[in-house]
Amino acid sequence: MLSLKGIKRIVVLGGGTAGWYTALSLRKIFSDNVEIRVVESTELGIVGVGEGGLLNFQSALRSIDIDLNEFVRETNATFKWGFCYEGWRTGEKDDKYYHPFASSTGAASQWENLGHYPLFSAMINHSIPLTSYLRGFDLIVNNASQAEAALALSSQSVDIINSFHFDSYKIAKYFKKVALERNIIHQDVIVEHVETDERGHVTALITQENEKIELDFLVDATGLARKVIDKVVPSEWFSFKDHLLLDRAIPFYMPHPLENPYLVSRAIAMKSGWMWQIPLQNRVGAGYVYSSKHISDEDALQEIKDYLGFDIEPQQNVIKFEPGCYRQIWVKNVLTVGLASGFVEPLEATSIGQMIETVRNFIRILVTSQGVVSDNAVREFNESNFTSWMEILDFLRMHYDCPRRDTEFWQDVAKTPLTENYRAFKECMQARAPRLMDVESYLLYGRRGMFHIVNWMFVAVGLGLIPHTAVVGDLMALPPESKQRAQNFLDSLKKD
Repeated sequence: MLSLKGIKRIVVLGGGTAGWYTALSLRKIFSDNVEIRVVESTELGIVGVGEGGLLNFQSALRSIDIDLNEFVRETNATFKWGFCYEGWRTGEKDDKYYHPFASSTGAASQWENLGHYPLFSAMINHSIPLTSYLRGFDLIVNNASQAEAALALSSQSVDIINSFHFDSYKIAKYFKKVALERNIIHQDVIVEHVETDERGHVTALITQENEKIELDFLVDATGLARKVIDKVVPSEWFSFKDHLLLDRAIPFYMPHPLENPYLVSRAIAMKSGWMWQIPLQNRVGAGYVYSSKHISDEDALQEIKDYLGFDIEPQQNVIKFEPGCYRQIWVKNVLTVGLASGFVEPLEATSIGQMIETVRNFIRILVTSQGVVSDNAVREFNESNFTSWMEILDFLRMHYDCPRRDTEFWQDVAKTPLTENYRAFKECMQARAPRLMDVESYLLYGRRGMFHIVNWMFVAVGLGLIPHTAVVGDLMALPPESKQRAQNFLDSLKKD
């Protein structure tokens, strides 16, 4: 059992998006008698040049009482309505498919029949792009301005859920400003040592100046440095490298390629990986994430320049990583969040989405247990968190289940084994439409899923993974009036 009753100080080690967001979440549930302190070294910096939120991002901001308009002003944010995948199938200029953040207001999303979505099946059966039914999708394709997008959102004339692109440095700075206003203590020092007691609980941090910072609970938000997890508290690393080949990234800034910032994050397939482009208000946060087995750092930098047609200046050293996660991120009186708990390539912006859900679930347990947390609750938390990482692994692996074969990297991608969960899911997609039950196994002990089955379908259909014949049985099983409803829907799309 872990009791947080009567504690005096919680320390968040590390700033960045994860550290400051966690501190703000903790400040909201603890009284002023409990000190929340963020200890970081600004000398060490943070990873990234641009970030994008998932569907849980707006609710996360609201959970810590952040005004959305102020957030946009302070973080250089732009609207994010999903993702665009370019070159993942043929590698040609016209090779493009979308994964939009479809809302439940759209006709296809509203009609569910025993976990199956008949109107999606109707579109699949007739080889109609799934984006066809979405009001507002034309704004994405036509490079609408931020003002046009804002008007469409306010008038509720789009079937798309809004998230944001934002500058990762500015969001950390903004969260810090809000945190200081809310009586969260900030200390800019380098931590040299972590003290533990005979139980293995962390009791204090020792700084470079030999100051001792005593604490009752610690949050490790130290990013890829991972100052505490697996060094001070035990945890098992689970590698994804057998399924995801990318392990290097070069981040940089670039100008907007079109008049207005894109309303989607771009994932552009390259010879040995892919390039992200995240549109901010005044520039694009970009980067090439690639496999070091297939291209050198120097050649990757040259490929960026060749593709863009101009020189770029990397914003930091090459980021080296092994994709994977820790199985236990809540160990005794230490919680690990953000990149410290696990890291994968930024495909589908899973890192910040995972961090938000980790903190939300942690706060939920603290509140419902009134600070007296059973060993079972901690075990279940770790199990659900690990299962969520498996969802991320499976979802990302599906993106690489693509037909491109023109370079050694893409040939090796085709040979990379499928995860067992995704293999079983794909097998079903060959015979019937995807269903909610196919992703329910990722939801454990109060954990929310990262992606709805509709999200899976947009990517699967974009890659041609669901044969148009696979959904025939689902459609034939509908009663006559439902079949007519599906036909009327198809007719309305053809008129448009």
